[in-house]
Amino acid sequence: MVASPHPGPATPTVAGAPSVPTVSRQVAFAAANTIEHVEQAVGRPGAGDVLVHVALVGVCATDLHLLAGHIGDPFPLVPGHEFVGEVAAIGADAARQRGLSVGDRVAVEMLLPCRSCARCREGRYNLCEADDMATGLDRGRQYGVNIPRTLEPGLWGGYSEYLFVPAEAVVHRLPDDIAWTTAVLVEPLAVAFRAIARSRLRPGESVVVIGPGPVGILAAAAARSAGAGRVVMVGTRPNRLELARRFGVDDAIDSRTTADVPAAVRETLGSLADVVIEIAGVPAAQEQAVRLVRRGGRVVLAGACGADARITLQADDDLLTREIDVLPSFLSAGGFEPAIALLASAAFPFADLVTHRFSLDQVERAFQVITAREDGVLKVVLDPRSEDGR
Repeated sequence: MVASPHPGPATPTVAGAPSVPTVSRQVAFAAANTIEHVEQAVGRPGAGDVLVHVALVGVCATDLHLLAGHIGDPFPLVPGHEFVGEVAAIGADAARQRGLSVGDRVAVEMLLPCRSCARCREGRYNLCEADDMATGLDRGRQYGVNIPRTLEPGLWGGYSEYLFVPAEAVVHRLPDDIAWTTAVLVEPLAVAFRAIARSRLRPGESVVVIGPGPVGILAAAAARSAGAGRVVMVGTRPNRLELARRFGVDDAIDSRTTADVPAAVRETLGSLADVVIEIAGVPAAQEQAVRLVRRGGRVVLAGACGADARITLQADDDLLTREIDVLPSFLSAGGFEPAIALLASAAFPFADLVTHRFSLDQVERAFQVITAREDGVLKVVLDPRSEDGR
């Protein structure tokens, strides 16, 4: 990863807005279970770089896993990978190559692909070998997840007023007429579209989604927009199951009050599902997913369960004799374009998913609301531009 936060005078730069400050407020995870409110110097971008003024950033379950120390040791870390914002300053080369100007609204994909490894060359840049932490790397290439804030220029997460975007980043222009409270859903919706693509969904096929959280509900919308037949949501919170009906779900099954969920799926669809999308992020849901799909069907596992999670399947009864395809889906490669198009279509009440909004100074309170499941919480966002949230 090449970062050029303080280029020499000869580096041509398109000037940013005069209001760009010299420091950015941030929330940092200094260590596991340790939150700090810090400031980071803001330098002007190099010729190929962009500086983004963050408008909103979504709080993801991954952020809570990171804080708890469940995902490696990326500390000190500025979390936040579901961010959208405006171009605050941009280098001359970046402006020419990306077709962007100061003030343009953008979304940036969370992974910075190297663009040269075998996986990047085949289009699966979400599996970039330069981000494969299993190989012993001391840092990765994911915003808000595995790039420590000690790496210059220290603007590597969305829990910050400003974000550094180097030349290798994948940047998408956002339509001006999408409200920020809708635009902030682009990354989780892109994750949903990646899962749908992995499922090889054919028009008219039935889909079961497990997990009526924000990504699960968005996965139902993505499935519906991709031509799914009947869509069934399986989960445990009645208010979320009811909301999911507004996002393309035909039937909802409360797995907490339903003794036999596979039987309920059969009764609803007439058979088990053609496709099951698991997005709950718990081992029990992944185990259940393979038992809700028909013989020869496809199961997509898109929920992150944590590094030490284990699942137990019956080798013959669950897998061999049923010849199902079990397809993990990681991150969002290829998902941003259809996600932006669907958000722009206003086909679903996307902004209704965002139930709580806090400032950076209120991040501890935001996490408390999520973990205690207060006040019908669904999707929490942070507003780095606000002093007191809304």
